[in-house]
Order: sequence, then structure tokens, then C-alpha cells
Amino acid sequence: MNATALPKTKHRKAPEASSGLVWRTKASSRHLLMATVYSLGIAAASGLVLTLPLENEHLTLIALAAHLASGFLTLVFFVPFFLTHLKDGRESIWNLFLPWRLLHRIYRDETLYHRLLGYTLMWCLWLAFATGLTIAAPAIAYLSGDPFTLLPYGGHALILWAHRGVSLLLLIFLILHFPKKALS
Repeated sequence: MNATALPKTKHRKAPEASSGLVWRTKASSRHLLMATVYSLGIAAASGLVLTLPLENEHLTLIALAAHLASGFLTLVFFVPFFLTHLKDGRESIWNLFLPWRLLHRIYRDETLYHRLLGYTLMWCLWLAFATGLTIAAPAIAYLSGDPFTLLPYGGHALILWAHRGVSLLLLIFLILHFPKKALS
């Protein structure tokens, strides 16, 4: 049996990101962004359905389950997107926790405005997650067999009001944070 020899080629190594992680690419960041936005859209739509006065309890339960599941998926997709979106440490970690430090330079650098919108968007998203988990905690505890509540009677109505307000701010800042070329 006569085997034909294959031409010799040079093997190239796959390009790696500066941190040594191959999965940190522009395509993976874009896919995580789209998954985050889609799940956030489902959470917003199901949350809007939950604000309507529905007569059917089954529809309310389906909307609630969709809202909780899509909110959880938003968190699952947002964390890796956020870590890849920080661009491997190019951004100071202090600016993440103290974004007002950039306010005095906003007029000199146009990209700072976009970054401050991103930081505000991030904090609104974390507040929406925190208030949503605070609202859902008693129901989850009840279903697990150990009922408890975090707030006194009537306190959940205030947290629900805060969750709705932060979610509205989140959607506004999400629209403002998108690049103008993506919206046109």
C-alpha cells in the first residue's frame, strides 16, 4: 500500500489573550452581551406582564416563573460578560467602585461619558438583582420548607417599588450605553 505524503506545514499556536485565556475574544464577548440583553429583555417583558392586573392565576405564575428564570439567566450571562468587558485590567478597579472620580475629566475625554454610563448601568443591574432576590427570598424559603421573611410586614412593597424603579433606570441607561451605530 502506497501512502501519499502530505505536504509539511508549519503549525501555528492559537493566539491567546494577554491573560492567557483563549475564550476572551471579541466574539465571545459579543455572544455574552447578546445573551445578557435577550434574557434581560425577557425579564423586562415578563416583569411588565406582572404589573398588569391579570385575572388568570396560571398566567401570573407562568409570568413569574419566566421573570425569575430570565432574571437568573441575566445574572449568569452578565458576570462573565462583565469580566471580559473590563478588558483585562486596562480599567482601574477603583473607577469601578468609585466612578465619580472620573467626573472631573468627562469634558476632556468623550469615552469617559460612555464609561460612566456603563458603570451606572452596572450598578443599576446589581441593584435590580439585589432587590429581586430580596423580593424572591421569602417565596424561595417557603418552597424549601423553612419559611422566613427578611423585612417587617409591608417592607416588601417598598423593595418592589425600588425594584421597579431601578429596572426602569436600567433600561434607560442600557439604551444610552449602546453605541449610536448599533441603534441605527
